[in-house]
Amino acid sequence: MTSIILVILFLLQLFSFYWIALLNAKLNKFNDMEKKQEQVLAEIDDSFGAYIAEMKDENIRLLEELNRTEKSSGASPREVIEKEALTFELPKTFVSKQIAANSYLKTAATTEKKIPITIKEKVLFYSEEGKNRDEIAKLLQIGKTEVELFLKFKD
Repeated sequence: MTSIILVILFLLQLFSFYWIALLNAKLNKFNDMEKKQEQVLAEIDDSFGAYIAEMKDENIRLLEELNRTEKSSGASPREVIEKEALTFELPKTFVSKQIAANSYLKTAATTEKKIPITIKEKVLFYSEEGKNRDEIAKLLQIGKTEVELFLKFKD
């Protein structure tokens, strides 16, 4: 009888060692994953820092360039823009009426409204017409939540 109990205890001890080793392996796996995440966060932080420093340098360069142009022209940037606007001339090329009409007809033909085919297209079409979700659901005989999902995820 004691030998059976000893065998059972021995098997339970082996089983417990197996589970301890398994849990230790999982714990090491999570610790490695945590270290990798910390490393990725540090890399992202460094990247953002470099990007911000680059933007700051670019802004400083732009301000220096603006100050240089202000000093050289003696006028404020607003006055320079107003002078350029006054001196703007329209191009002197003209297009015949026939070419313009043909171009208009081509663009009008390509901008025609598409006839909605799928349920999603129909939902978006009725939404653009100004119908609310309940009306769209009744027209298409689908659920209100389905209409809401189509409108939420338009892309």
